[in-house]
This record gives sequence, C-alpha cells and structure tokens, in this order.
Amino acid sequence: MNEIYIVIPGEPYRKTHQSGTHIGRGRTYKDAQLREVESRLMDALRPHAPAAPWNGPVQLAVNFGYQTKRADQDGEPKITKPDTDNLMKTLKDCMTACGFWWDDAQVTEEYGSKFWCLRPHIAIVVTKIGEAIV
Repeated sequence: MNEIYIVIPGEPYRKTHQSGTHIGRGRTYKDAQLREVESRLMDALRPHAPAAPWNGPVQLAVNFGYQTKRADQDGEPKITKPDTDNLMKTLKDCMTACGFWWDDAQVTEEYGSKFWCLRPHIAIVVTKIGEAIV
C-alpha cells in the first residue's frame, strides 16, 4: 500500500496546538479541548493506519471543509481562523501517534486547504514518495 485515502465526515476541528497549548510552572500542557480534539481525531484515523509505520519521505494532502448553509458559498475559500499550518500540525501529531510514520519530519511535502462546504469533512491523502502506485 503506497497511498492511503481517508475521509472523516463532520465539522473539522477549530482548536489547534496554537490555541490549546499553554506553558505554566515550567512545563507545557494541552488544555481539555485540545485533548478532546486529538482523541476524536485519533479514533477516526486509527482504522486507516498502516500495519507498521512507514519509513522514508511522505506526502500529505488535506482538505478541511467547514460547514456552510449557503449554497452560493459552497467551495469558497475559508479565510478565517484556524490557520492551515496549525490545522496541519495537530493532524500530523495525531497521525504520528496513530503510527502512520515514525516521525512527522518524514512529511517532506504537504498541501493543506480550507474551504466552506455544504457537507463538512476532512479529506486526507497520504502517499509514500518515490514508490510506484500499484
């Protein structure tokens, strides 16, 4: 398996490491909302994880589709928070914990987009780089 496709239905998370990680008493901690986001995300990702973490470089492409009730807004870019880099950081940390790869440093190419849609979801494509897709 050189490519994994995942669609997680429902509203993408808005709480990210940027807003959910705090420093106190000389240590960093995650607030309850971020822990809940990570838990739900990992529950959705685990069934799609490879049997063993991948080695080598990986490409990650993710579309975050946020709920709109306006048909004329469907597919339009979402230019409000959260930022795509923070969304990707949370997702990559959860994918590392689920065993998609050994370390998220292996993600050498990544593409993230966020937009408004009538059916909210997160669509993920993970690809091993340098291996032919069969």
